[in-house]
Amino acid sequence: MRTLLIFIALAVIVTVGKRLWQQRRPPPRHTRNGRMVQCAHCAIYIPEQEAIRQDGRWFCSPQHRDAAGA
Repeated sequence: MRTLLIFIALAVIVTVGKRLWQQRRPPPRHTRNGRMVQCAHCAIYIPEQEAIRQDGRWFCSPQHRDAAGA
């Protein structure tokens, strides 16, 4: 009987924990229809709205833009 109560309590804790964790997630910042571009330095894909464009190439950060120019 005691073991059954422990299992029930654990199930309730896990269920409540999952619901709380899912509610705290921030909404996505970008739509799925947004265009993705590739960084010319490290080759990762980033949303076009966050990318930096210089000389017809896309970069994920000012550091990568500067490193590619050197």
